[in-house]
Amino acid sequence: MNKLNILAFAIFGKYVRKNKESYFSLKSSIKLGHLGIPWDIYVSSALLYALIIAIIGGMLGLCLTPLWRIIYLKCITIVPNTGIILSSQGELLFIFISVAFISIFLGVISYFSIIAYPGFVAQVRKSKIELTLPHAVAFMHAMSKGGMNLISIFKSLSQQSYIYGEFAEEIEYIVIDSEMHGNDIITSLKNASASTNSEKFRDFLDNLITVSETSGDLDTFFGNMVKHYQGIAEADQGLYLEMLGMLAETYITVFVAGPLFFITIVIVMGLMGPNKLIILKILIYAVIPLSAAAFSVLLNIISLRSDSRIVKIYSVSKKINHYDDVRMSVSKSDERNVRKLLRSLRWTSINQKRKNPLQIFFADPEKAFLITIPVAIIYFILSIYSKKITIELLDDSIVISLLIMILPFLLFYEFQKRRIRAIEDSIPMFLNRMASTNEVGMGLSDAIKSITKINLGVLSTEVKMMHKDIVWSNNIMIALTKFERRVRTISISRIVALITKASESTGNIKETLRVASNEATLADRLRRQKFTVLFSYLIVVYISFAVFILVLYVFATMFLPMIPDVAPSGGSSLLKISAHKDEYNLLFMHASVIQGFFSGIITGQMMGESIYDGLKHSMIMVILAYVLFVYFI
Repeated sequence: MNKLNILAFAIFGKYVRKNKESYFSLKSSIKLGHLGIPWDIYVSSALLYALIIAIIGGMLGLCLTPLWRIIYLKCITIVPNTGIILSSQGELLFIFISVAFISIFLGVISYFSIIAYPGFVAQVRKSKIELTLPHAVAFMHAMSKGGMNLISIFKSLSQQSYIYGEFAEEIEYIVIDSEMHGNDIITSLKNASASTNSEKFRDFLDNLITVSETSGDLDTFFGNMVKHYQGIAEADQGLYLEMLGMLAETYITVFVAGPLFFITIVIVMGLMGPNKLIILKILIYAVIPLSAAAFSVLLNIISLRSDSRIVKIYSVSKKINHYDDVRMSVSKSDERNVRKLLRSLRWTSINQKRKNPLQIFFADPEKAFLITIPVAIIYFILSIYSKKITIELLDDSIVISLLIMILPFLLFYEFQKRRIRAIEDSIPMFLNRMASTNEVGMGLSDAIKSITKINLGVLSTEVKMMHKDIVWSNNIMIALTKFERRVRTISISRIVALITKASESTGNIKETLRVASNEATLADRLRRQKFTVLFSYLIVVYISFAVFILVLYVFATMFLPMIPDVAPSGGSSLLKISAHKDEYNLLFMHASVIQGFFSGIITGQMMGESIYDGLKHSMIMVILAYVLFVYFI
């Protein structure tokens, strides 16, 4: 909490507490989302933030007073088709209503958005718990092989939050409830089952409670659960792909074909007069972007995160102060040698970065924005500096600046994604060979040595380095940890944690390796199945976008030129379009570019489950639309 939250509670706290029955679901969402703030302070803060935004909206509305006057004079002073002139005193009333509407609208939207946020967080948390549940159960199965009790297994799992995410955090709460609140493990499991909003996690805890109460075998239980979750994974993905397919068809029908159909109807039926271009502008500049943004949020809520992402691994260093009271005598020559060593290490780091200056961007593509964004801004400023500002000039500058900002990032991002994909393709073979060699009695280090002779693609180099680490350190756990830090993918981190923890609890890990191998094989099959199903929708989105820009191209090159430049007296409103041909062409280009940008984002979210995955498709569609309308019209 901050001072603003305290101020909000001081102002609205009594009112909120009087109406606490209205916020029952919000209290539950805050608890399930683990937001760490009392519900009454949260609601009070929402009211204060909404009030502040409403005041800012009112000030913004007052700043737009000239715009309200123009709208009043052009659209309201003369009532269409009646000739009735309204009173000039209505101008102040219209400005007041406009400012009040913007203020109230922004305040209400802000309030309900803040109130809805905990529910959104709780839903996302539920999805993440269910996504990592099968992998976490496999981890617990590996731990149970060594005879560890349940609370020890939970403690070990709670330390792996960077791998198992929200599931590990839920397990950590069970450990805290058991150790700090003094509850036995069964009571803690019942409390967790009652408080979670994930049906799968609740079902798992209920079964675990039954096994614990009857003193059942944990090893057998976790083994059955692993097989159960691996068995239903394919069915769950089938339902998920069906839902994605339905959403893809909905997007194409409503958000691609819908605007195109509306534009066609408006123009062909002659509904557009010289003063009615505002309808088309609202559709292009507001409806298409906002609807696409809402659809993107929906995809983000329901999407299942894949393992094709980089995991952040942290290390903790501690300074040991046990010997602070021991006197040390350091000679000047030693100090000089230490300074030389530190200087040498600094220069070594600089030389390594100089030899491969782009390595920092390949490791973290987002850092490319630190360079591309300033360059894009500088280019935009220079491109319009001391020139007459026109819409065409701004279009060129904005599009080229956008390309400068995004294309370098895409280069590094796609390289990283391809590397991760290549590693994931090699993991099933790697684990299968390790499990097979371990089953015939070969040790883990010898199994890794034998795998170095196999071509595993990108993973071959890493396995050879891991074998060298084993030879030099004679410690397979250190070698696996270094391997995890070099690769830094969530799938590799999960495998390393599984093997290292299983090795700590038991010397026989052949069944653990077989479980990990089966899990990796299933994940690879599901990933390929998903790509095969969704690739067809990717083609459909590209075809629908091609139809979109083709229809607008036909309007711009064949329909508008056929309209006479001068409309005869008493002519239809369609003939009045001739006076705005250039503006229509500009609107068509903007519609194509905006539609292409957001269609690419949506496509990337469905295929790769990330907005970054959609930028590639967005840039392709934007370039196609821009080149078509600039150079061929």
